[in-house]
Amino acid sequence: MRRARRSTRTLRRVRRVGRFLAAHGSRQATESRLAARNALTLLLPVGIAAAPSTLAPAALSAQDTQVLAALRGETGVDPDPGTLLATISMLSIESVPLGEALVRLAERSTVQIAFSPSLLPAGVRVDCDCVGLNLAKTLDHLLADTDLGYAELGSQVVVVPRAGSTPPDGLLRGRVRSEVAVPIEDATVRLTPAGDPTRGHITGTDRLGYFAFHELAAGDYELSVDRIGYRLHEETIAVAPGDDLQVAIRLTEEAVALGGLQVEGERSRRLTRFERSVGATVQELNRAELKAIPGIAEADPIKSVDVLPGVTRMSDFGAAFNVRGGSADQNLILLDGIPIFSPFHTLGLFSAFNADMVGRAELQLGGFPAEYGGRVSSVLRIESDPGDEEFGVDAGLSLLASRAAVRGGLPEGLKNRLGLASGRWRASARRSYLDALIEPFSEGAFPYHLQDFQAAFEGWTRRGDRVKATGYLSRDVLDVASLASLNDTWPELDSRAPEIVWSWGSAAAGASWTRLLGDGGALEVGGSLSSSDAYFEFSDASEAGFGTGISRSSIAASLERHPGRNTRWKSGIESTWSKYENLATGGSPEPFPVGDGTGLGTAAYTQLDWTPNATWVFEGGVRVDHWRPKGSPSTVTVSPRIAAKRFVGGGRWAVRAAGGRYTQFLHSVRDEQIPFGLDAWVLSGQQAPPLISDQVQAGLEGWLGTTDIWFTSLEAYYRTQDGLVARNWGDHPADPADDLFVGDGRAYGADFLLRKTAGLTTGWLSVSLLKADRRLPGDGAGPNAARTVQHPADFDRRLEVDLVIRHALPWAVTGGLRWNLGTGLPYTLPLRDYHVTRHELMDLTAEPFDRSVVLLGPRNGERYPVNHRLDVSFRRTWEKGWGRITPYLHVINVYNRKNVLYYSLAYRTDRTVLNGVSMSPLLPTIGVEVSF
Repeated sequence: MRRARRSTRTLRRVRRVGRFLAAHGSRQATESRLAARNALTLLLPVGIAAAPSTLAPAALSAQDTQVLAALRGETGVDPDPGTLLATISMLSIESVPLGEALVRLAERSTVQIAFSPSLLPAGVRVDCDCVGLNLAKTLDHLLADTDLGYAELGSQVVVVPRAGSTPPDGLLRGRVRSEVAVPIEDATVRLTPAGDPTRGHITGTDRLGYFAFHELAAGDYELSVDRIGYRLHEETIAVAPGDDLQVAIRLTEEAVALGGLQVEGERSRRLTRFERSVGATVQELNRAELKAIPGIAEADPIKSVDVLPGVTRMSDFGAAFNVRGGSADQNLILLDGIPIFSPFHTLGLFSAFNADMVGRAELQLGGFPAEYGGRVSSVLRIESDPGDEEFGVDAGLSLLASRAAVRGGLPEGLKNRLGLASGRWRASARRSYLDALIEPFSEGAFPYHLQDFQAAFEGWTRRGDRVKATGYLSRDVLDVASLASLNDTWPELDSRAPEIVWSWGSAAAGASWTRLLGDGGALEVGGSLSSSDAYFEFSDASEAGFGTGISRSSIAASLERHPGRNTRWKSGIESTWSKYENLATGGSPEPFPVGDGTGLGTAAYTQLDWTPNATWVFEGGVRVDHWRPKGSPSTVTVSPRIAAKRFVGGGRWAVRAAGGRYTQFLHSVRDEQIPFGLDAWVLSGQQAPPLISDQVQAGLEGWLGTTDIWFTSLEAYYRTQDGLVARNWGDHPADPADDLFVGDGRAYGADFLLRKTAGLTTGWLSVSLLKADRRLPGDGAGPNAARTVQHPADFDRRLEVDLVIRHALPWAVTGGLRWNLGTGLPYTLPLRDYHVTRHELMDLTAEPFDRSVVLLGPRNGERYPVNHRLDVSFRRTWEKGWGRITPYLHVINVYNRKNVLYYSLAYRTDRTVLNGVSMSPLLPTIGVEVSF
């Protein structure tokens, strides 16, 4: 009876607390309420199960509330006779969990002891032969290895945090799904203290719908989840000290989408990336930004990345890009996780990806974790948008090509047979049309066309598993044979002109299965095939030609878990098989080393993200690669990677640093100074060693002001590269072992970014500084030739500035602007041209032998003039009953700057004359897009 009366009095006090606090709406009262709520959780007596209603707002005097909120425990107390703490414990236990020991102590001593199980450290077991000790001495013994103390409060003893300590923070995590159990990506999740919506947290769901809030003070919170196209979800969450709460949220589709959610979703993604990204320097472009950046013909997902800091492009006529002093072949391009080789049209003029298929493009410039291997410079992740299960068409027509993307869902009957709760897909095709337009009006045909195809499917089973598939194909054909049929139009053409066919392209396909796990992790298994090839046929009497190709197949598995409150662990394995072939026939010149080879690669990695508190985030991992080329010894490389991030300034700024080793087992031997060209690949083996790069980087990033509108970052880096490969143009025709030079290099620099993410005007300013050197063997010409030559890399652009602006103009027009400035790239200056004449005795006959010899200056010892260019774009969308139509205008090189592409040379007796060949002139292009 006495215990029941004490418990009743305690519960009455609990009910009285909240009514007092509910009457105070100030920030100070709210903070006091959270502290009191924290203490109230501790006051539940042992043996009394409190319903949630018992913690509802109650009332207590302000003085009692402050005392209760500030309640802290002590140890080492010498109790006065007659007090509760002086009661003999009568306790004797051996290896008992701490919580159970406290329950037994209350039973044996007949003293009410209250505590919150969430405060007790997990796994602690205690021994106590305390039969003759008082309650204070017994609690000293039981709580010795914890941060807890005790206090006598009225008719009970409470176990609370010790003075000078704070109660453990809570954790709230969960997964957001649709009504048919499909995880929802990019949902905006907000958590605000109840009664104070001005403070709180915001994050976004990841690709599997998962979110988490760490370091939560005890109290009541309002949780809201929204996503464009879904009804707003709201609920109240009570967080106790040390809680690890998991919630499952289902969003209902909403017919009317709220316009502000799209912008808010992008902001939440950037906030989440700021909080979670540790080592990798990540820059992202969404579909709207991609289409606002002016392009030569149409929006280009790959060519648009050169507006980001740290990215350099050699010329206007190449879509290949260089990142922080690395060559173009050192960039890993992933389409839905599938590696893509050379995804470029028109000899690199623009990429083969359709912007209507791209959800977003994310570039990791350095410091990327151990799960990414095979390249050393950057990772470009392009994510397909499989649609929303609703049938629709997105189409476009530009001066270069026409394209269409069709999206939809699976019929219910098919989904049932396949065991799917959801299935969505999108497929696109693009083709140039000049050859088709000219053919009806001419006996000859336009000699060039391009085409590409891309498809993506995503399905979710009823138990929550994901099945994903992606396909990609591109092809360019230059058929000069068609010009021979124009003899009637141009009789001066020789009817015996040879036929020339040049074709190149790439292809990829892949599929994956993902099982979601309860702690926010996932198990994923997948496989992929990738290839790229090019061939040139010259059908004269010699039947000369050459070709190059590479293919890769892989199978991989990964497991991600969240084993602790603040940890994320991921490990995986991968096996790859690669093959390359470079050939030349009919005595044609060899534009690349001739040969073939295969290799088997196996990799395993593990990585761990650890957030010990609200101030620090750590990321560490290691990747082990085993490479076994055919006919050469195997190679094993270990690539450790580590990163740390410290938040300062109230969590709005962060200092970060990362370092690691990166390994690559294939090389492109294309000369990057040639504006138009194709990659010719070789695998590491007898001629080419693995490329190993050691990298460090450090920087500062954060949000300006009190809002999440202006973001800025500054980062410096240093990289070394060992195992660089270059073509030896002076190789001996009979010695295939000297086809390649092997050397090393280094690069260092800094990148600055200032970005505005909301408002009528958005955009960014990026400034990049770079110095990149290469050290390769000399050509050996002359008696005093240097054994090695150190020179600037072909893409050593010392300064590059990019300004990108997107602005909402009158009459619903969206304007885009891009201004670029870059210092000149290096080149080798020919100094003199010599004409050599001599006679050789061949077959007892004196034959004259004439040739020209060019004397070159220091390798890459000169630089082209400074480049700068202004491009603008205008887009206007009209909404119609059947859909929408968007005409656009892009103007390239608005003020017609004559930027030098290369110099043509004329040799005079006293000097060499340089005649500059310019890049893109003033070039307006128009197009139209429709969607229904």
